[in-house]
Amino acid sequence: MRLCWSSFVALPALLLLAACGVTGPLDRPTSPPPATTDAATRSSPVVADRPARVFVFASLSDSCEALPAPQITVTEQPAKGQISFQPRQATTIASSANSTCTGQQAIGTGVYYTARAGTTGRDRFTVVARMAGGAAMTRVFEVHIAP
Repeated sequence: MRLCWSSFVALPALLLLAACGVTGPLDRPTSPPPATTDAATRSSPVVADRPARVFVFASLSDSCEALPAPQITVTEQPAKGQISFQPRQATTIASSANSTCTGQQAIGTGVYYTARAGTTGRDRFTVVARMAGGAAMTRVFEVHIAP
């Protein structure tokens, strides 16, 4: 089983991240491994008081078949907005472990950030996605709120 994700986020060397599977303990969990953490910055600013999708978490098998959606929780709340989740969000996997799921369509849970009216600047929040088998991924998100 693999924890898959797709989103409109920018990492230092990437403009768009969408991946299925990760290297290390999440590739073949036999017991709940320690959570992994990575950070992501949304590439385009969000507009205050308007929900903006920042990420999609989906679970796919090694043969790219849909698995039960991961359980997603916010572990660090944003200071300037709120987080919501929307199930059944379509996305395309841009890259995956061993390239097995690259280009495949997937359905997952969208993570949406809504900045409070009148706020600007940067905000940050953390979510954990846990698969039924116990594998977990922690993601720290940073967003820029348009003036």
